[in-house]
Amino acid sequence: MEMMKQVVSVGPRKSTIIEVPKPTINANQVLVKNKYVGVCMSEHYDWSTAKEGTAFGHEPLGVIAEIGANVKGWKVGDKVSGFWGSGLPGGGGMVEYAPVNPNSIYKIPENVRDVDCILEPLACMMSAVSKAKISMPGTEVCVVGAGYMGCGAISLLRMRGAYVIAVDPRKESRENALKYGADEVYTPEEMWEKIRGGFRGYKCVMEWGETNESLDLAIHLTKECGQLCLGAYHTGDKRLVNVQLLNVRAIECLSTHPREAELSREGARNAVRMLSDKRWCYQNIPTKVYPMSKFDQAQADLETKYGIFMKAVIDMETLDGEPYIV
Repeated sequence: MEMMKQVVSVGPRKSTIIEVPKPTINANQVLVKNKYVGVCMSEHYDWSTAKEGTAFGHEPLGVIAEIGANVKGWKVGDKVSGFWGSGLPGGGGMVEYAPVNPNSIYKIPENVRDVDCILEPLACMMSAVSKAKISMPGTEVCVVGAGYMGCGAISLLRMRGAYVIAVDPRKESRENALKYGADEVYTPEEMWEKIRGGFRGYKCVMEWGETNESLDLAIHLTKECGQLCLGAYHTGDKRLVNVQLLNVRAIECLSTHPREAELSREGARNAVRMLSDKRWCYQNIPTKVYPMSKFDQAQADLETKYGIFMKAVIDMETLDGEPYIV
């Protein structure tokens, strides 16, 4: 039986590489050789508390290695990204090979860097921004949290004609927010001072900070009858928020993750096209590439990456070595 490598946890904050059977495909699937798998902050808490055997990785990009007999329109060697990542051995995630439904993949254009075209997070950004109520050009939208996801959303909000105000505690992240299209940037302390001074809030607020503090601030920054778009997943501990304020202000609180399959597909298709024709200028993002053996370092570095890099990926073709930034 042919084997392949997979990254799995052996306990909290500790992973190893194991051998698992290489998957086979049926007539309606393609076999993808994973090249990169993105490292997502939504997995960070689960990694830090993981039990033995837990697997991670839902942001894949790879090359078609084999095609099922009934599959049309694809060929061996096509570079693809999409939605086949999972925690199941041989079914996606941080494994060398994955069997994939062709409806879940999209061809990567040659004029876009691989690490800039991992489509799962890009489709999440697309979904979040599509759900924001921006009916009038120039509508003020406040984005709380200006990391990789927040800055991508900022760039898309500007494309929709919004006037974007970004909030982040880190100087480097505020500078990135300006780089990717924010009109104004503030620290959380500056925003709390505005609130204490009687500021009534913004019509639309989008939250990507992933913390109780960022969520609380986002609620206070949303005006009466405004919309609060929750982009962050908020994994880990429960969040304690002011539900009374949400109700008194009649705030529309909406999770913006693309749980609608067609919305995910539309976001992925649009991301490929808009990156390729340079309409979406979210490219050349400082990205740190780690070998498979340093998945734990990649996760740990998420806590200290700010001002150094914005996105992390695992190189599924390299077992060991030193991480580097591209």
